[in-house]
Amino acid sequence: MGLATLFGVQGDAQAIQLGDGFDLAALTTHGIDPKVSEYFRSAARFREGVQVVGLRVNGTALGLVDARFDYQGQLCFTRGLLDKAGLRVPSVVLQAGVTAEQACHDFLGEFPATLVRLRPGSDEVSLVVPTQSLREPEWEVGSFSQGGTAAMLNYDVLGFDSHVRDGSSRFVSAYTEAGFNLGNWVVRSRQFYISDNGRGRSEHVYAYAQRDFAALQSTFQVGQISSRSPVFGGLQLSGLQLFPDGVARLGSSNGVVVEGLAHSQARVEVRQSGVLIYSTLVPEGPFSLTGLPLLNGTSDLDVSVIGTRGGKRNFVVPAASFGAQVPVAPGFDFALGKVRETLANGRESPVVAMGSGTWGLGAGTSLGLGVLGTDDYHAAGGTLSRVFFQRVTVAARHNRSRDKVYAVGGTRSAVSLGSPLGAGVEVNLSVTTQSQGYRDVLEAGMASTRDALGARFQHQYTAGISWAEPVLGAFSLSYSRNRQFDGQGAEHVFASWNKRFNEIDVALVADSQTGPSRRRKRRYAANEELPSQGVSVRLQVSVPFGESRRLTSFASRRNGRSDVGTALSERVNEYVDYEVGAERDLSERQQSVYGRVDVMPRYTRIGAGMSREASGTSYTGQLQGAVVAHGQGVSFSPYAVQDTFGLLSVGNIAGAKVSTPQGPVWTDYRGHAVIPGLPAYSNTHLEVQTQSLPKHVDLKNGTHTLAAARGSFNTVEFKVVSARRVLLTAHDQRGRALPQGAAVFGADKAFLTSVVGEGLIFLNDSEPQQILSVELPDSTTPCLLQLNLESEPSNDKLYETASATCRGL
Repeated sequence: MGLATLFGVQGDAQAIQLGDGFDLAALTTHGIDPKVSEYFRSAARFREGVQVVGLRVNGTALGLVDARFDYQGQLCFTRGLLDKAGLRVPSVVLQAGVTAEQACHDFLGEFPATLVRLRPGSDEVSLVVPTQSLREPEWEVGSFSQGGTAAMLNYDVLGFDSHVRDGSSRFVSAYTEAGFNLGNWVVRSRQFYISDNGRGRSEHVYAYAQRDFAALQSTFQVGQISSRSPVFGGLQLSGLQLFPDGVARLGSSNGVVVEGLAHSQARVEVRQSGVLIYSTLVPEGPFSLTGLPLLNGTSDLDVSVIGTRGGKRNFVVPAASFGAQVPVAPGFDFALGKVRETLANGRESPVVAMGSGTWGLGAGTSLGLGVLGTDDYHAAGGTLSRVFFQRVTVAARHNRSRDKVYAVGGTRSAVSLGSPLGAGVEVNLSVTTQSQGYRDVLEAGMASTRDALGARFQHQYTAGISWAEPVLGAFSLSYSRNRQFDGQGAEHVFASWNKRFNEIDVALVADSQTGPSRRRKRRYAANEELPSQGVSVRLQVSVPFGESRRLTSFASRRNGRSDVGTALSERVNEYVDYEVGAERDLSERQQSVYGRVDVMPRYTRIGAGMSREASGTSYTGQLQGAVVAHGQGVSFSPYAVQDTFGLLSVGNIAGAKVSTPQGPVWTDYRGHAVIPGLPAYSNTHLEVQTQSLPKHVDLKNGTHTLAAARGSFNTVEFKVVSARRVLLTAHDQRGRALPQGAAVFGADKAFLTSVVGEGLIFLNDSEPQQILSVELPDSTTPCLLQLNLESEPSNDKLYETASATCRGL
């Protein structure tokens, strides 16, 4: 029930209505002026004109809407009301308006079974309509929001600066993605710049134009692209490709996870197909990377963990271990272009043509076949995946190649299996093997030297198992092994156990890595860091102090070195969190302290840290976000902008908080905020957090559902109503409080409310210099109330208070 009803007369008038009139004695008993009966003679009703009411259709609340009522208080089915309710628009118009939006349509005549329940006492309109009057959901008939124009720039800058006794080191990396959306075309250019101790280099990932074609259910790309064939490994091409819709969204939609353990604060770099796709700073301890922007689902991931204190570790995540985490859509894939990578021996980059098709063969089964060729090389392959017993997923891929230059051929095969075994246990296995004669496109025509051939992998194995049990906790174990043709190999094992004891979290993490043997190490360049090896074990205990503060202590052991440490972390609010801690090296008896703070000041994200130890001081920093240029100016986002995005507005209110799929966003001084990403061809819900709005503002509808086509730039407007509520204390000229029940009217003698006890009048919406008229029971002429309010309402108060004297005419 609204405040207007609490202080008003409509609810009481409805309760004491008798037949076609009112019980005047009852009106007098309740202290209500009998003259009010003239206004509500037929029934409690809405005032004539446009009113903001709550709308409910077939029991579902749809939020606020502008509803138009005639002189009798009957509902007018305007186009806006029908759109809001999701109802069909009748062809017959009962009453033409000044504009088409104000016309009243004959909805009741076309759908006579409709029940209209008007509840003026609670400012609500409830409709019960037949199902045939409901519109079909737009997404079911393939109609999505289209078009729009905007430019964008994503940025992610990180770096650290270390000053120690042995010398200083400095690292800076800048990731940018620039482009624009125009008429469902997506144009993007992505690049990295890295400066390592003054040695700078840039890496260009891609630059392409992309558009979906609904008739083909496919996506077209042209420019500097990364091939996405589900049969062959990814290639960096300058050319074009056409692939089934859905495959292009490998990036944030995949379920691939990279886990590891950082021995100190470290920089983690992830490469795929030789291209740096992700770089970030991680604190000391276990880390887990998700939502990686994969270029394809068929190329391995090369992961480097580079410590800020020195040392570097590398391990490989085989593509065969991705399994069902990278979805493949049925359809046809075609790519044509020139290889962009630099080939060995100064060979000219070849022109590659590849094509493949994927078909669904009943429930849970898919088959893919493909061919690839250049002037001197060709290959063929196939994929088969099957889900058994609705639980066990098995996928296999087999490729055969032929290098015409050296007349060699071979095969590569991969098999993966994933299954929940029940009782909280899940298992994942994969095996990849290739013959010595197998070549991919980049290896074709390469001189068959012993070193070159021996360094290629012969077998790759991965195994993973996880188990979650309420009493014993959660266990996970992952294992990978890479065996080369020269007999060398590498292994990586990561194991963890987590358990909560009455809000206290305990974790035990082990990481083991072995690399090439001593004979193999001699082939590293003199200035190249060798991969660190050995077993690392870390025990960590985290104790909460309040809702947002935790104290974490750890003890670790690696390569004969023992460390202990304690850190205090706190999330101060939704904008700021920090961590401070101290560590001690028990072997060297040295101590270090560190601190970091992460801030999200609504429109960007900033991270800064510092560590101090006996050998020197290190500093780290990171800046992330996006800039969007659109028809109404420039807006900033703390999140990276995706292929499909948009702009929302909440009137002209600054600081309004809105929930989006990527996280909360806040409107700027013009009331605008960037919607950083929208999942294409599916419903997205946006919701305004009403507690972030000024007290005098009401929303017509606080939620919005949007179905967007890929590549579109969408604008969403949340309409607001600025209601200036006033609790008025009114007296007559003799200083007496106005009598209870006296009717209060506004302009054009429109009834507003009535006087309650002690001369109190509550106005749900008023103006600074508004004049009211009050019908007094003992007077034949009304008296006038002059409001004198501040020019601007208070944002922190639900209603204002004022006093006024009612003066006779």
